[in-house]
Amino acid sequence: MFFRSSLGKDPDAAELFCKDDPEKLFADLREIGHGSFGAVYFARDVRNNEVVAIKKMSYSGKQTNEKWQDIIKEVKFLQKLRHPNTIEYRGCYLKEHTAWVRPPPTGALGLTSKRTRRCHL
Repeated sequence: MFFRSSLGKDPDAAELFCKDDPEKLFADLREIGHGSFGAVYFARDVRNNEVVAIKKMSYSGKQTNEKWQDIIKEVKFLQKLRHPNTIEYRGCYLKEHTAWVRPPPTGALGLTSKRTRRCHL
């Protein structure tokens, strides 16, 4: 499994990622934006039917190690972020050389002010 092999080089990073398969947790993915680090998708959490945003960031191909380090930095930053005008970090999943970062929905999709970090609702 890639999850174990990727994290074997950085055991401290293992605690940053949820072990669930994101393709089993999120359905109806539709791309709503794209940037230099990846695409953002509208999705539905199948556990509770909540509308969520998913940011997918690939760490394969050229500069794999640099991309992986960027993902680690972003996840650590999101976990530490505490401000009334920011959204809550909800977790990150790994699937086939892609990190799925899950903040709650924002903008037209809704806004939340809760301040917890969790893999499961």
